[in-house]
Amino acid sequence: MPVPFIESDVAVQFIDSRLDQLRHILDEFPNDKLWERPQDGMLSLGNLICHVAGSMRDWFENGLAQQTWTRDRQFEFDRNGGMNQSELTSHLDATRTHCNQFLSEISADNWDDSRVFRSKTYTVRDIILHQLEHISYHAGQAAFLRRIVGNLPPAD
Repeated sequence: MPVPFIESDVAVQFIDSRLDQLRHILDEFPNDKLWERPQDGMLSLGNLICHVAGSMRDWFENGLAQQTWTRDRQFEFDRNGGMNQSELTSHLDATRTHCNQFLSEISADNWDDSRVFRSKTYTVRDIILHQLEHISYHAGQAAFLRRIVGNLPPAD
């Protein structure tokens, strides 16, 4: 097991914090509104959860670990149901657990190593920071959906 490395540890803690935010929003969101889109062309909370999970697995499994998991990105956006609150929570949690095996391999020795992903070259750092930014962006969208679709009061 790699020696603790503060840069990756902090980035992963921030990722976990944003995933906790998503999970909390999902936990309190009305089940009958999980797949409701505020308007045409926008995503539902269910779509966002599926998209974040798909992106994490793609970038961490395929990008970071250089494996060959097949992703159906368009389905993440197109689906209009098929998972309830419990199933979405399980999907997010399982993805988080699955990706931890790849994140646990990050060390000072490989932080600047290159990975070829989607025909581009990224460092391990680039991949981690990209996902931190991506998950944070969608956590903000989920917070917006919490208020306008979920009709929930402001969060504390």
